[in-house]
Amino acid sequence: MRVIVNTFGADIRLRQEVSLEPASPRLHDVLRALREQYRDPLARFLKEDFSPADGSAILINGRNMLSLDRYETTVHDGDELTFTVQVAGGLAQGGEACGPTSC
Repeated sequence: MRVIVNTFGADIRLRQEVSLEPASPRLHDVLRALREQYRDPLARFLKEDFSPADGSAILINGRNMLSLDRYETTVHDGDELTFTVQVAGGLAQGGEACGPTSC
């Protein structure tokens, strides 16, 4: 199976096509195979149980795994997996920080 892997963070940007041989096309098995090959770059995004690290998200073809079938999602040859930090907030007019109830 060949997939495109993207990692985006404050200090990490990686986009590359990788070849994997997961036990099955389920996301859980694909994540296991990815971590075996790319432990260091993925360490900030994946916990030991393959769940997203705090403040991170796993996207499959641009869709959050949580809005799909989670770890049972089937990954196909050529799919794009993105590991990223979640982004929220910003500055309101006047430079004040936005929060969950403001802006």
